[in-house]
Amino acid sequence: MKRKLEDILRSYDPYLLVALFLLCLIGLLGIYSATYRGGPSPLFIKQSLYFVAGLLVIFIFSRINFRTIYDTAPAIYFLNLFLLILVPILGKTVYGAKRWIDLGPVSIQPSEFMKFSLLLFALYTLSYMKKLISKEGLILLMAFSMPAVLTLKQPDLGTAVIYGVIVILLLFLKGLSLRYFIIAGILLIFMSPIFWHFLKDYQKARILAVLDPYQDYHGSGYQLIQSVIAIGSGGFLGKGFLQGTQAHLLFLPEKHTDFIFSVIAEELGFIAGFLLLASLLVIFYRLVYHAIDNPHPTERLYLGAFAGLWLFQTGVNLLMTMGLTPVVGVPLPFVSYGGSSILTFSLFMGVAFSIIRENKNRPIRFEHG
Repeated sequence: MKRKLEDILRSYDPYLLVALFLLCLIGLLGIYSATYRGGPSPLFIKQSLYFVAGLLVIFIFSRINFRTIYDTAPAIYFLNLFLLILVPILGKTVYGAKRWIDLGPVSIQPSEFMKFSLLLFALYTLSYMKKLISKEGLILLMAFSMPAVLTLKQPDLGTAVIYGVIVILLLFLKGLSLRYFIIAGILLIFMSPIFWHFLKDYQKARILAVLDPYQDYHGSGYQLIQSVIAIGSGGFLGKGFLQGTQAHLLFLPEKHTDFIFSVIAEELGFIAGFLLLASLLVIFYRLVYHAIDNPHPTERLYLGAFAGLWLFQTGVNLLMTMGLTPVVGVPLPFVSYGGSSILTFSLFMGVAFSIIRENKNRPIRFEHG
């Protein structure tokens, strides 16, 4: 029994496991403090259960052959798309946004799960695509556009942008000519006034707040200012666990979700912030390492795209808490509160572990793409 357990652990990347465990531990400490009301809050208990469920998802998917998961990509995508369509009909509204489907004790956010579904389906579509202007190219465009439009309607600009990042990452890693990205970038610059016109007023205010948050101190700039104060006041060792004034005196909104890093930095200081950042970077580095090391194009694309998504989402969240990007509601993976986010990235991580394990144990695996 002991030898079998050792064989299982040996087939995983120990650096990824340690970094992931450390990330979850720091995240749980942050959630405990951010939601503390004289004892462990119901949100902390829920988050702990989400982590247990996430670890179970990682283990299960890591033991499933990647080809099995890959072949079910269309089914996974269209099931998720169906759930997204149900959100405007059955979804519940929180703070003016209708993004969740209530399932009694828990709620699910289909737009979060779509990150995983879209990456898998786009990967599946790309394996058949020989040129950009083709039937497969149109399918890829539609696969991105449908969930993006539905998510923008919720409204959730940050998640819709991430869908675009996923597709761009896959096309770039697939080897699409650089000129297409240059042309797309130029078009985006010229069309930015049009996009600006369609943004909601609060979205425009959040973008302008990055340039000068003090211009609207009690409005769009308030979160950014309080977050920067929290991070800056933590110092090297922090104010002490459960001693953060910004969080516990209710100066910092959304402290357990989007701004959880601010709580951690204020109470546990530079050391905890450094450990969190190091864990995030180790996970990114190991994903890139295994992508380069993998000889099969499809598996390499998955790991590379996941690594890029990981870097983008963590970067946006951390820069947001430092007041360097607009507040867009992008959670910090395995740290911010939220079951849908934890389970989504557990799916990503489980499939990544499956690919890594197969690459270690099976010299020859399937080739598709």
